[in-house]
Amino acid sequence: PIQVIVKADLNDLIREAGFATTATGTLIPIPDLIDMAADAQPWLAVFKDATAVPLYFGRGKRLATREQRLVSFARPDGEVCSTPDCDLSAAHVEMHHAQLDWGLGGLTDITDLAPACPKHNRMVGDQPGQYTTRMVREGPDEGRCTWQLNAEPGAPPNPERVNRRPDIPRRFAEHLEQVRTEIHGPDEASGDQSRLQLRQIIDLRNASDAEATLASIMLAAAYPRA
Repeated sequence: PIQVIVKADLNDLIREAGFATTATGTLIPIPDLIDMAADAQPWLAVFKDATAVPLYFGRGKRLATREQRLVSFARPDGEVCSTPDCDLSAAHVEMHHAQLDWGLGGLTDITDLAPACPKHNRMVGDQPGQYTTRMVREGPDEGRCTWQLNAEPGAPPNPERVNRRPDIPRRFAEHLEQVRTEIHGPDEASGDQSRLQLRQIIDLRNASDAEATLASIMLAAAYPRA
């Protein structure tokens, strides 16, 4: 049977607006996803708490199971390779033993696995120019994988990095909400007065082409047409 693997935000499902992301990186409008789900057998991924799905295999299996790959994709950053700036979609990644390599005694547990494209998965090692990885255990990046490029002998260590590409839509939405609040004000009952204020404070007479284009995009987002 055909399987469609899709990730959606709960708030978008409640609002019936926005987009969901498939394992191949395709965007699906939420209303279309809801229609598709009417005749589907769904899987539910729940984090932090245990479920009946066997996610922990220890040393029993080297390769991740289908259930583990589904849970990995459902993570906030799971739709692409975990290497910083890599955008290869989840449908084409391998499950990397990020905390400790399998050959060194690593475990095939979901908390120790991270998505990695074949290229970057084979660049992990202890030599200069290779990567050292680990799973973040606490803080705002808990559950994500850090990648650190090994430095040459005698050189200062390179910083650990996390792939921030999956955060772009959320950060843009937060920024857009902030801009709307600055334009309209938190207590505006109507948008008419805010639009007048907007015309008064934005002066594009000396703006560059790039600035004018950015202003046009932000205005279109802040004032969507009915």
